[in-house]
Amino acid sequence: MVNDLKRELSFSVWYPRFTKDSLEAVVLPIPDNVLKYLEHDAFVLPLEAAKSVPYSSEWSDGSPVNQESAEDSECQPTFPDFSKQIQEVLDKFGAVFIKCNWSTPSDATWVAPTKTLKCTTLEEVYLLLKSSDRISGDLTGIMKSNDNRHCLEPCLVLKRWRDINPCTEFRCFVVKNELIGISQRDLSQCYSYIEAEKYGIQQDIKSIFMERIKHRFNAENYVIDVIRYKKDKVKIIDFGPLDESVTKGTLFTYEELNSELRETPEFRFIAEDMGIQPNATRHFCVPQEINEFLQSAGNMSMMDIIQEEVNSQHQSDNDDNF
Repeated sequence: MVNDLKRELSFSVWYPRFTKDSLEAVVLPIPDNVLKYLEHDAFVLPLEAAKSVPYSSEWSDGSPVNQESAEDSECQPTFPDFSKQIQEVLDKFGAVFIKCNWSTPSDATWVAPTKTLKCTTLEEVYLLLKSSDRISGDLTGIMKSNDNRHCLEPCLVLKRWRDINPCTEFRCFVVKNELIGISQRDLSQCYSYIEAEKYGIQQDIKSIFMERIKHRFNAENYVIDVIRYKKDKVKIIDFGPLDESVTKGTLFTYEELNSELRETPEFRFIAEDMGIQPNATRHFCVPQEINEFLQSAGNMSMMDIIQEEVNSQHQSDNDDNF
């Protein structure tokens, strides 16, 4: 079964309890037919996803997005009800950030037209879901772990897209139901804003934990990601496990987190410019073989290449039938 802590950390479980304290989102249960589609190796987007792209649309590199022919559409899966639900959220929010129960498809951003998790069309949503091993891991884990007594429903989370200044993001560590550490989340640079606001940041995060989280979250050891976008305004982004194999300690080591810190919550941030540092969001790059293939493909977009391969496979299957 899904263990109690992992279940509690599922977005679909904690979000209803913390809706007022979190960024706005809609949670959609993923139907069985969509789960089977996401598990299947064949890379074909649903019919309604291809139709969601205007004929005049272009990818971010300026290359045109080719539409499907009537013959091609007969071979495509279709999920009209689920796709309609997604489209309604897209129409309401304009743009969304997507994830499943626990994970985001951050490993698949290299296939996205914007190279981010920002989605404005059905095609972008399905493209990220279908390309991500992280999403596949979420869904496979749920299907293998569920039983009749402890059923956790696979879900698609659509958050209203919001441009977040990385200097306002913080990771908070809770041990034995006490907030013991707060860290700057983006470690790629020094932010003068944090230095100037350090006392207010620490106090505001401590306040939301004591008043809104501590006695409402059903776990003793966990991590909270938050944004403090102005004085007295803190929002929850996500909850995660206090587990070194899953959640980065940012400016803390897990050895420190498991020992007694002198002052709690201890607030750590980069206080001086250390030069250019690695940015974790850039670790998921285009695989070298695919990058070389894309360069040899000229002006063809990723979706054009995928569709061409699908058409080729269909033609091969038809030839085998004669």
